[in-house]
Amino acid sequence: MKEHYIYALTDRSINEKGGSKARNLRFLLQHHFPVPFGYVVSWEAYDDYQQNGDIVLESLRIELLKLIQTDKVYAVRSSASVEDDVRFSYAGIFSSYLQIKGVDSILDCVKAVWQSLESNEFIVYQRTNLNDLTPVKIGVIIQEMVPAIYSGIVFSRNPMTGLSETIIEVGQGTGEDQVVAKKDPERWVDKWGSWIIQPETGLILEELARDIVNKTKVVELKFGQPIDLEWAYDGKSLFFLQVRPITRLDIPVFSNRISREMLPGIIKPLVWSVNTRLINQIWVDILEKMTGDHSFQPDALTGHFYYRAYFNITVFGRVFERLGMPSEALELLFGIESDGPDKPHMRPGLGILSRLPRLLSFAFSFFTIESRFNRLLISKKQNYIDLLDHMPKEPTISEWMDLLDKIFNETKPVVYFNIVIPMLAMMHHRMLTGMLKKYGYDARLLELKGVAETTEQTSPHSRLDKLHQKYFKDGAELTPENQIRLEMDLEEFLEEFGHFGDSGNDCSSIPWRETPDLIRQMVAQPIFEPNTTQAQLNFEDLKFPWFRRGFLRTLYHRTSRFAVHRETISSLYTYGYGQFRKCFIGIGTHLVSMDVLESSEDVFYLYWKELVELVNSPIKSTQKELVKKRKLDVELNREAVLPDTIFGFDQPPIHYERSSSLKGIPTSLGTYTGPARILNSLSEFERLNKGDVLVIPYSDVGWTPLFARAGAIVAESGGILSHSSIVAREYRIPAIVSVSGACQIADGTIITVNGYSGDVIIVNDFAEA
Repeated sequence: MKEHYIYALTDRSINEKGGSKARNLRFLLQHHFPVPFGYVVSWEAYDDYQQNGDIVLESLRIELLKLIQTDKVYAVRSSASVEDDVRFSYAGIFSSYLQIKGVDSILDCVKAVWQSLESNEFIVYQRTNLNDLTPVKIGVIIQEMVPAIYSGIVFSRNPMTGLSETIIEVGQGTGEDQVVAKKDPERWVDKWGSWIIQPETGLILEELARDIVNKTKVVELKFGQPIDLEWAYDGKSLFFLQVRPITRLDIPVFSNRISREMLPGIIKPLVWSVNTRLINQIWVDILEKMTGDHSFQPDALTGHFYYRAYFNITVFGRVFERLGMPSEALELLFGIESDGPDKPHMRPGLGILSRLPRLLSFAFSFFTIESRFNRLLISKKQNYIDLLDHMPKEPTISEWMDLLDKIFNETKPVVYFNIVIPMLAMMHHRMLTGMLKKYGYDARLLELKGVAETTEQTSPHSRLDKLHQKYFKDGAELTPENQIRLEMDLEEFLEEFGHFGDSGNDCSSIPWRETPDLIRQMVAQPIFEPNTTQAQLNFEDLKFPWFRRGFLRTLYHRTSRFAVHRETISSLYTYGYGQFRKCFIGIGTHLVSMDVLESSEDVFYLYWKELVELVNSPIKSTQKELVKKRKLDVELNREAVLPDTIFGFDQPPIHYERSSSLKGIPTSLGTYTGPARILNSLSEFERLNKGDVLVIPYSDVGWTPLFARAGAIVAESGGILSHSSIVAREYRIPAIVSVSGACQIADGTIITVNGYSGDVIIVNDFAEA
């Protein structure tokens, strides 16, 4: 028997005697958060009660008579050793009682809480979740009730997704009142200081909702992990009744906001296999160098939902959180996360200190990246050419497979630069954008040095313009002599740009070298002069304080260089990656001759493992039915509108509805209203009339020859430094990229493109006219 069993919530001994719930309340009190006054019946009382029964109850009665005020009502709740754990909360398993008045009633409730350990619910929960029969200790909290006008729960993170959203649920009265009323709670959702969900006429004032959000963020910071809080408001003051860690924040979250740029559109099985084998392993290498953690698995980094690519941002988020940075750091880096006054900065926190030596080593590699990149450029393209030149005229299927391995190994270092250089380009561009904004300048109007010249060398649209000027200027007729010269020029053009197609990241996409007639038609089409009404900014003309100008000039030149590097590596990657198609078509041709496939193009509907097993099998079974089924699936899903974010591994339901307004990332300024012309392939270019809004699935360089005819650009993929964005700025036409569902707009619909806000508004639905 103990001298006493009841301790104030402020007593430090409750950390060992009162359970997690009491310990968490003491944590709140220690950090001066408002908590109703109360006590804890230690778990020693329950242990002794099992031996001494009524003697312990009488001891508790004597203590309660000294502590309990007869004119107040109390809440009596459990505080067990297993409650509010980071893995399992035991929510609702143990009994709780509200509005209890008087010592006898409180003592009866204490006994009822103890009896929860004998309930069937507790026994089943413990066996199911822990498979552990270790004795559970149980304390009891006795706490003054708040006369709540409103109460609820607030989550510092979205408990379903782990994303940085503070979610408030609000109901009238106490929690008990809300159970009786059976009304859904009111929801407020804050994202970095901005409400993304807010009731039109809320139960609580916005001022109180903002106070709850701000205090919750402070509690989370001090608690050191995501939390949920129970709160109550009595009309004057806000109180916190419980705090606990949010359990089970291990659900993978897949996002396509970055992958829409890297792997846009429908991704056929073999294309998916090639890209993930190349890209995922490079990402694993990067993450291992950053963290020293060798547990990353390539297959866990991405998801393939309805033949679209998604990145597992949970994995990347945890890496950044270890460095004291926001979990959305990767998407912040690409400039595609939400805005708000509390939007986190990319500066690392204290979590970086333990990893500083490794990170410094990793960061040091960036100081030499430009010189390493330049060395790569010297020989890489020739290496690809040499590999193809050494192939026999009629390769066997095994020789095609050997060539695939060689191209794969040749391409791995290119992939590394194709990941890192765009990231560095975006980092520099974001820094420059932020600095310019402070002085009233819009970086989207700034001309980066050398980018236009590099774009002209690495992109085909300016070369096609020159060919048109040379042979068809002012509607000139093509003479027989010029016909011969044109064919020679076209041969030279296809030698340099023939690897381009609708998508540079889709090796199943038919390249221009296989469709020379398409290029002939494009050269003959009339071109239009770029719009020059929108003034561009020249860096040397901008006004800055003298003490900032040197730093800004250096940042501007570095931003320009990496923007140039980005165009260059993109062109090289497209060239090298395009070699995979030759191999796969060669293998597909052999499989057709063996009656395994109907067409050589059908090989792209097999996954890599399936293809390897098929090639290595002495008896090659037909894959015609499998390919037929996957082709049908692809076509059924082609028009689907998929969510930006998917939670867990299950494919979500999809829909095909069009919205009256869409939103994306504005990357070239201006506004324009005109008919939407949806082109899913460059072969449809003749449908584009002068002044149409060109709506395309990819922000790929292969589409840029059409920009001179468009009044504005809308792309389902892309970022501020994507090809669509850069060329649209050259032509001074509005552009919005990363617009989900853009290609679902009915062809001919009149739309307004707002290159300032990112809104795409349907003015007149052609389909309903």
